[in-house]
Amino acid sequence: MNDSWITEATEPDHLILAWQAPDECKDRTRFAVGMLTCREGEVRLRYFGDGDEFQRLNPGKTYSQMVDYGYAGYPGFSTDTAMHSSGVIEAFMRRLPPRTRSDFAAYEQHLRVRSGTELSDFALLGLSEAYLPSDGFSVVDPLDPNVDRRQLLIEVAGYRYYAAKATRSLPTVGDKVEIVAEDDNKFDPRAVAVVFKGDKIGNINRLQVETFRTWAAQGRLEANVTRLNGRAARPRLFVFVRVSLPV
Repeated sequence: MNDSWITEATEPDHLILAWQAPDECKDRTRFAVGMLTCREGEVRLRYFGDGDEFQRLNPGKTYSQMVDYGYAGYPGFSTDTAMHSSGVIEAFMRRLPPRTRSDFAAYEQHLRVRSGTELSDFALLGLSEAYLPSDGFSVVDPLDPNVDRRQLLIEVAGYRYYAAKATRSLPTVGDKVEIVAEDDNKFDPRAVAVVFKGDKIGNINRLQVETFRTWAAQGRLEANVTRLNGRAARPRLFVFVRVSLPV
């Protein structure tokens, strides 16, 4: 586990803005609602709206269903305007501790970023996902499958469900896990599973599965449990992923 540090953080081409409905809606889908891009230092937010792009990224879901759950766009950026460019990076960076804080180095360590690694604000958003439970928004890096190497800290989706029904021991910090394509998943044949000793313990974020399927097929993935936290009723599991050079 001594090498579980991010030292090679690729600058994202874009980030997906995701939104998750409140718990009372009983739908844990992370809806893809928009895209953040950074071009020549300017960060823009573009909403998908109710169209083909939304349907492609949210299969089986409808825009009206999401609105019924309470979605109304990111605070301060009306969905009446498809593209926003003013104050976007500032708004999203407020979701993270400011770099000027005395404990910012500890925050980077929490993300498993090795001290001294240079990160742009846009790359830091991608690594952190900028999730706040108060509003359900987060940002997701869909990842570049063509990088030579990189390291990632990711939360295993659905771990709460699989931990609750487990009949055998669950992983602890340091344990190795496998990341495999799950072609026989009856709900989503493009799913990617996280497996411990032959038992599924969760999934990769569906907005990152295409890249993970590529890396898995190339045999480029190694992963270990690096953090277990959350509440007893809602445990969270994070794994550190190393992507090696293509064979």
